[in-house]
Amino acid sequence: MLTYNLDIEPESLWLRTTPTELALKQSFFCTEAGIFYAKEHFYTERDYKDSYLLFFTIEGCGIIHQNDTTIRLLPGMAVVLNCRSPQSYRTASDVGIWTHYWIHFDGEGMKGIEELLIPNQRNTAVPVRSLDFKSHIETILENLKTPSSSTVLEDSLLLHTLLTGMVLRPEEPLTRNHKLIEKSAAYIQQHFTEHIKFDDLLHIAHMSRAYYMRMFRKYMGTTPYNYILSLRITQAKEYLEVTDMSVHEIALATGFSDDASFSTRFSSMVGVSPLNYRKLSITHLQHFHPEGNSVENMKVHNSMHGNNY
Repeated sequence: MLTYNLDIEPESLWLRTTPTELALKQSFFCTEAGIFYAKEHFYTERDYKDSYLLFFTIEGCGIIHQNDTTIRLLPGMAVVLNCRSPQSYRTASDVGIWTHYWIHFDGEGMKGIEELLIPNQRNTAVPVRSLDFKSHIETILENLKTPSSSTVLEDSLLLHTLLTGMVLRPEEPLTRNHKLIEKSAAYIQQHFTEHIKFDDLLHIAHMSRAYYMRMFRKYMGTTPYNYILSLRITQAKEYLEVTDMSVHEIALATGFSDDASFSTRFSSMVGVSPLNYRKLSITHLQHFHPEGNSVENMKVHNSMHGNNY
């Protein structure tokens, strides 16, 4: 279902494009974009559209509703919607105008950033650097008028810049929750080879279990468990590459309870077993160092490595 009232000024712009094979291979690609000088009775309501939608308000105010969440999108603020669930948006009746840029887009890159842009599928209005945001969108609009391989690549990069800018927002000071999550992450970094009690992390962050999990994923991009695993596997890679430690020794040194658990997690995250990873690393070193120091001489023996954390 799609209902709408396109109550917009004549100078409004609506550009469409059909993504090429090259565009579909990019992390992000655009399908439609424009700028609407929306008047009082502008609105759209739809059940489904196979894309994401970025709004950026220049003047006035828009009202956006999706997944039981309603937001007011004021000037200098942006939001991203996943149009695969019902949504509606309109000009705020108490303001009467809503001048806004909009971009329908998609791409594999959204798999890694959607949860950060739309946490728990709840739309969030984000203040952005207006001049930069406007400049990037204007470039995308110009590129849609004259499509080519270079504009496709540039648009993918610009969309990535817009979206990551909404997530990072470097001009904003860290919130209290962000600081607490980073404090607990620092504790994990110092103790990841040990048995870390989840209650200790909750105590550091002063949060309930559910809220801590939500905030950790928001600010660290993963769960606490996977964060610990990533640190352990990264350390294990180093041991495999530059020491002669056995798989058993590495498993214990990186906090795993046994060899099987270590090998299973390593293979799942890296794509090869620990022993195959070591073989590939040796082959790589021999390729770049065919003469001179041998691979064995480049390794740091277990007795020299010690417990360095």
